Amino acid sequence: MNALVIVRTPFQAWLVEKVLEKENIDVFDILYFTQNDSTEDKYYYNKLSSKSRKSDYIFVRPQRFDILSSFMFRVKSRLWYGMSVYDTVICASIDALFISSLVRAYSKSKLITLDDGTANININSCYFLESNSKKVLIYRYLFNALPLKDLKLRIDKHYTLYKGQKNIVNSERLVYLDGWTNNISRDKSKSKVYFLGAPFETVMSKEQIDRFEKYVSELKVDTYVAHPRERKLLEIGAKLLDKKGRIAEEAIIADAQDASITLVGIFSTVMLNIGDICESRIVLLPKDSLQTPELFELSKKAGCTPILI
Repeated sequence: MNALVIVRTPFQAWLVEKVLEKENIDVFDILYFTQNDSTEDKYYYNKLSSKSRKSDYIFVRPQRFDILSSFMFRVKSRLWYGMSVYDTVICASIDALFISSLVRAYSKSKLITLDDGTANININSCYFLESNSKKVLIYRYLFNALPLKDLKLRIDKHYTLYKGQKNIVNSERLVYLDGWTNNISRDKSKSKVYFLGAPFETVMSKEQIDRFEKYVSELKVDTYVAHPRERKLLEIGAKLLDKKGRIAEEAIIADAQDASITLVGIFSTVMLNIGDICESRIVLLPKDSLQTPELFELSKKAGCTPILI
C-alpha cells in the first residue's frame, strides 16, 4: 500500500507518524505546506521526508489576502496532480481549497483524515460551517475543490486524540489514538508553570492583548512556550523554552521532567493534548470577545479552569 501524505502543521506531522504506523504504510510521499517556515516545520518535515519515497516542502509567505496564499500553494504544488497513483491520501486542513483540490485529483484513493486541533471538536468552526457565498463558490470552481460536505462523505477513517467528542465524521468512522499519558510520578513540590504563546494579533484586539499581557505578567510563570506563528512575544518576565524544533507538547514534557505541570494561555490544542499529565490548566479569555462564551464552555468541558480578563 502506498500513500500521499499532505501536511500543513508540525502537529499534523507528529500525528501523521502515528497514523502511518496504525495503517501499516511504509511507502509514502510527503507534501508539506507551510506559511511559517519555522524550526518546528523543518524538524518534522525532515523527520518524515527521511522515511518517504518522495517529498516536497512548499513555503508561501502570508499574503494580504488568504486567497492569494492559496493560489500560490496551488501553483507550487501543480506537479503533484496526477504524478502518481495512490492507494490512500492522508491529510487534515480539509477546509483549505488547495488541499481539497488535491484530494479531488485522487478521487479513486481511500481518504484518511486526522485532527487539526480544537476546530475538529468545535461545532461552530470552519470544519462544520461552510459558506456557500458567491465568492466561495467562485473560488471553489477555480480550484476545482470539493464542497466540504462532499469531502467529508469521502472520508473512510478519521484519526483523533479527542475521545468522546463530536468530530467531523460520525462515530463509526472515528479511530481513537493515544496521545500523551502521565507515565511517570510527578513531584508537586517542583511545580512548573508554562505560558502558551499564540498568534495573539490574529485573534485579539490590541486592547485585549494589553490586558492579557498585564494579567499574565502578574502570575508566577516560569517558562514561555512560543507558538510557531507568534511574531511578537508578550513581555511577561519568563524565560523562553528552547523547543529544539519539537512541538510544544513534547518540549514541555521533556523540560518538566518529573515536576508537576501547570499550563496558562488561551484555549488551544496543547491544553487538550497533554491535559492528562497536567496538574492544572488555566484558560484566559477576553471578557469582551464574541467567541468567549463558547470557548468558556469548551474549556470547562475539557477540564480546564477558564478565567475572564
